[in-house]
Amino acid sequence: MSDFHIEEEAGCNPSHVCGVRLAALELRLEYMGTPVLLARVSRLQAALRDEWLARAKHPPHHPHRPTSRPAIILTHGTLSWHQLQILMSRSTTPDLLKMQLKLEEFFTQQFKSSKRVFSSLHPNYTAAKRDRKEPPAAPSASSEAQPPPQHQELRHHRHWQKVLQLVSGMQLSTLATPLPSNGTVLGGTMELHGTNISLACFHGNSLKAKSWALFSLKEPCISFATEAQQVANDDGELEVHVVQSLTASLGGAAGGAGAGAGAGATRSHLSMATVCRMTRCMLFPPQFKTLKEWFHYAFANSEIDAIELFPSLEREAPCGPPGGPSATNTGSTERAASAERNRAAGDKHVREVIFALPSLQLHLRTHHLQANSPPTENDEKPVVECSFITEFEDHIFVSVDAEAFLFLHDLISSYIKEKDRVMPGSGAGGSGRSRAEGPAQDYRDYRCVTWHLEPTVRLLSWAGKSIEPYGVDYILQKLGFSHARTTIPKWLQRGTLDPLDKLLSLALLRLVAIVPHKSY
Repeated sequence: MSDFHIEEEAGCNPSHVCGVRLAALELRLEYMGTPVLLARVSRLQAALRDEWLARAKHPPHHPHRPTSRPAIILTHGTLSWHQLQILMSRSTTPDLLKMQLKLEEFFTQQFKSSKRVFSSLHPNYTAAKRDRKEPPAAPSASSEAQPPPQHQELRHHRHWQKVLQLVSGMQLSTLATPLPSNGTVLGGTMELHGTNISLACFHGNSLKAKSWALFSLKEPCISFATEAQQVANDDGELEVHVVQSLTASLGGAAGGAGAGAGAGATRSHLSMATVCRMTRCMLFPPQFKTLKEWFHYAFANSEIDAIELFPSLEREAPCGPPGGPSATNTGSTERAASAERNRAAGDKHVREVIFALPSLQLHLRTHHLQANSPPTENDEKPVVECSFITEFEDHIFVSVDAEAFLFLHDLISSYIKEKDRVMPGSGAGGSGRSRAEGPAQDYRDYRCVTWHLEPTVRLLSWAGKSIEPYGVDYILQKLGFSHARTTIPKWLQRGTLDPLDKLLSLALLRLVAIVPHKSY
């Protein structure tokens, strides 16, 4: 179901709202007859709206004051779900890239063959014109011998310059006065929240691997906000000042209270996120046909994923007439059978908890000051000032088994190595460009001004032994974060803040381009 609302009245700021809702959605991707990615989501809702705050009479704008806001244009997005479940293996990313190359090659060949067919139906004027043109100059021997120079692509993540240029002095058809030439604040918010996120990463090249890791999140919420504005520096040149903030949380107030009340013992600890190692006890790998069987197999022993709450999309014929007792009891019978399958599959797995996290909140705020023109390799790198603060409602429980840490480290490393092995590419579509340009470099320096990450750590001890707990710095070093103060904000900036910031800028760019305005 989808809904749209457009309001563009004279003398008023424009308003646009759109939304999409889905009851359930399942996805199964196969490559060479082998499933590489299984995913499903329930109660999916997405909404996007804009907010225009343009005054009829603009006050005098001071470019040296960032607090001066003569006009504001924002985009607000919301994405929510109930259950989000994903199964993947080490070869998922490489296989997806191969599928993309295959599709590109297929459509390119179809386009070329269709073009040849249509050109054969008409007189070949294009060929005659091409024959009359001078032939291209033959390349010299020296140019053939020398390969193209390799250079490294610099990523500056300058997303708002084009939008700011487009809205500068723009005259909306619904307003009498144009927007100011500079000082307009652009940005928006993006909120993602759901009941459960369940991710199973198999430690192998297929979903039939003997061991896998479960990443389970309960009541996750991500709130992102960004603002961009042109300000003048000391020399009077206009620069773009971007402020981004990210707030991520697990669990609500009720979850935090429950976790605090049960902090005395491990069993009463209410976990909002767990990282578990699963090992199959059966000798032979499973042979499943439906997504429902795969998900019940992978998350059989999970405590917080609630796999049985996902609505069934399979068609099952009722055993009796409509409205009869057999049809009425179909739902309860199916839930009972699902619970029985979970118990049967759980007996065939060994589950080991590596991490158990309580209710928590994470706050990251970054400041970017981007010059009028992109910096080159000879210029000084722009500095990103970061502020990273975390709040934990209870202890973090960590496994005492060193083998579990090695398993998790090997799993993550193998996924990264497999992706890096295929990303430069040996494929015909993107290999030449990747090898010629080299890997992209994030041309920014990160400076963490505020750092607060001091959770209390407790061990998942066994046999009643009391063991001195590790420090959080030691755990981060074992996971590969040697410089956590810089690495964690950098990873969050590259993996979360940059994509969301670019998404909002593209949405606002498209919106500003189609909104009714007067052209001169």
